[in-house]
Amino acid sequence: MISQYLRTFIGLPLRLTQGILDARSELMSALEGERISWVDPDRYHVTLRFIGDTKVTEVKEIGQGLHTGLSIPEETTIDLTGLGSFGSRKRPRVIWVGFEESEFFILLNNELDRILEAIGIQSENQPFRAHLTLGRIRSLENLDHFYKTVEKMNPKFQGRVRFEKLVYFQSVLGAGGPQYHILDEISFRNGITSC
Repeated sequence: MISQYLRTFIGLPLRLTQGILDARSELMSALEGERISWVDPDRYHVTLRFIGDTKVTEVKEIGQGLHTGLSIPEETTIDLTGLGSFGSRKRPRVIWVGFEESEFFILLNNELDRILEAIGIQSENQPFRAHLTLGRIRSLENLDHFYKTVEKMNPKFQGRVRFEKLVYFQSVLGAGGPQYHILDEISFRNGITSC
């Protein structure tokens, strides 16, 4: 039986510079032996809005809403601000790279809330914080080593990234991690803006 729902989210794909990809490899080596599921760089994105189970009938409506309701921004470059983690100090769950606070993210997030609310999808009740997930932490054998490694590696996760489009994704969960399929996308206007 075909599912009546798709697991969906809206995000901003991005590519990291070779220097930051090298830092990622160094970080992975330093934390080898810990149970961390590292995200493949081909799947890197900033999640603007996780929608979750979405009725198949709403998928096309969301795509149309994005095309008609979104004020399309210019392609934008934003500074990275180093490493961080989500979860409690004793039990971090995600290791991520942060971004400079930027109106670019806030305005897009607010517009998405407005567009989705018009379709009947409620806003999230938690504050939005733009980040790039590097890995999901299953468990750590040496918590002290984890935090010392993050602190030591932090300066290597500085630089700039460029955002060129917004994508409406389907996420299909699997044993090797989620697979992302493009449902719709909107290219940003040419003319780089720095934030």
